[in-house]
Amino acid sequence: MKKTKNQEIFRRDFLKGLTALPFLGYFGFGFKDNIEKELLGKQKDPKEMLRIDSFDAIREKLSQRTGSESSRIKVGLVGHGWRGENLLNSLGYFHPEYVEKMRADTIYDRWLSYQKWHENLFVDITGICDTFSIHADRGMEVAQNDVRGKSSGNAFVKLYPNYRELIASNDVDAIIVATPDHMHVPIAVEAAKAGKHIYLEKPMAHSIEEAVQLRDAVKKTGVVLQVGHENRQQMSFKLGRELYQKGVLGTVSMVQTFTNRNSQFGAWIRERKFDSLGTPENINWKEFLGTAPWNEFDTKRYFNWQRYNDYGTGMVGNDFSHTYDCINQVLELGIPESVMAFGGQYYYNVGKDDMPDVFNAMFSYPERGLTMTYDGTLKSGIYRQSRILGSESTMDIDRAIMLFKDTYSERYKDVPESPDDPFYYYAPNTNANVDAVSSATSKSYFKSGYGPTYIDGKVIDATFLHLKEWVDVIRTNGKTSCNEDVGFEEAVTFNMANLSYAHKKPIHWDKANETVIIG
Repeated sequence: MKKTKNQEIFRRDFLKGLTALPFLGYFGFGFKDNIEKELLGKQKDPKEMLRIDSFDAIREKLSQRTGSESSRIKVGLVGHGWRGENLLNSLGYFHPEYVEKMRADTIYDRWLSYQKWHENLFVDITGICDTFSIHADRGMEVAQNDVRGKSSGNAFVKLYPNYRELIASNDVDAIIVATPDHMHVPIAVEAAKAGKHIYLEKPMAHSIEEAVQLRDAVKKTGVVLQVGHENRQQMSFKLGRELYQKGVLGTVSMVQTFTNRNSQFGAWIRERKFDSLGTPENINWKEFLGTAPWNEFDTKRYFNWQRYNDYGTGMVGNDFSHTYDCINQVLELGIPESVMAFGGQYYYNVGKDDMPDVFNAMFSYPERGLTMTYDGTLKSGIYRQSRILGSESTMDIDRAIMLFKDTYSERYKDVPESPDDPFYYYAPNTNANVDAVSSATSKSYFKSGYGPTYIDGKVIDATFLHLKEWVDVIRTNGKTSCNEDVGFEEAVTFNMANLSYAHKKPIHWDKANETVIIG
């Protein structure tokens, strides 16, 4: 029998969607016979099945352009490590070596076409600052290579010896901060006081006290802050929020979140390109330490700073902060009433640094009648999606969504699927190949939603959209999706877990005084 056009589209998109389905694959849908026949047999109107009248999130349109030649924004970057360079990439700036690699891999034309397809944000990179001179010099090379051809052509990129001089410059309107966690707030507060807008990599703050300080500084000065949780742009979390608000899950009583890795790289014991070249001569050690206690020069502390409490925030600041923000988008949980955390350093660098490699935390929200858990291990690489357990259905969510009906659901009692099999599945059609991502850690990041998203019929890098939102709000005086209030909730929540782990006691949030009570 000849297939209709709709049947062909359904088959194509559904099969593409299944390639992103973690571990279940085709078999999670109970296919026994010809898969195409069963796909068409299972085709239903999802609105009718979910008992909702519309899907609003997936009809979202890209926001209108706000920039022009007369409103160009001059941006300085503080911290040109791997993440700093990634942010420049999202703005269209690439190192010449990377461009040549695209040529060598014979995908240059396709890659360049995708780059030039991005909207012109009318942004120029005018300043670079890093405490490692090799990174700083590379940042200068990246900032002068706009592959999209959308810079003004007149901008002069300057290398600054420290963040203070960059912030004070009249050639910088806004800054991107991609430094170790302990310097996020000192740099961002100084920028706010100077009237410079801030894109701040996550997490927002190294401590609760610093989170209060930065939030208040942003509110007082009126600058625009965007915390770098780019998953705010992922369609799956926007749709998850809509489904929750429309009653698809019923009453939510529990949320489960996870981090699983099983390598030294995943445990932040890393040696990246150029790390072996670090010396006291090309690393500004005093500037790196900043507000942290004095320690003698140590390249391990410098390049693997995430493993030290003086500079990093551990598993919860590195990973759970992202996952928490995703769940906070969907449920608007805010700050928990209390947190209890356990764990230990059992497998990596035992006694040489501070970071636990097994971590469990429980976050209590009595006013919402629910708890959230975080289970993190750096000794098992099994990927697990976040799970939101409701009385009518349970949602597994990352860059995709799977819904499972509850055994005792009234809303879905007529849905024939077993509670063990998803009865609704959404995956953005990004045509992105997870297997093309090199490391297991990178694949985990990708599945968790840190890659492209699908909006307005287009595949777009989520980080680009997050930066675009920041730039647009600077021009329109609105509010970013991950502003100082949202970032404050993230910073307080994960820091409560770290405090509980450190003190081996429950931590309670004193909402009135914005402080914690230990024990």
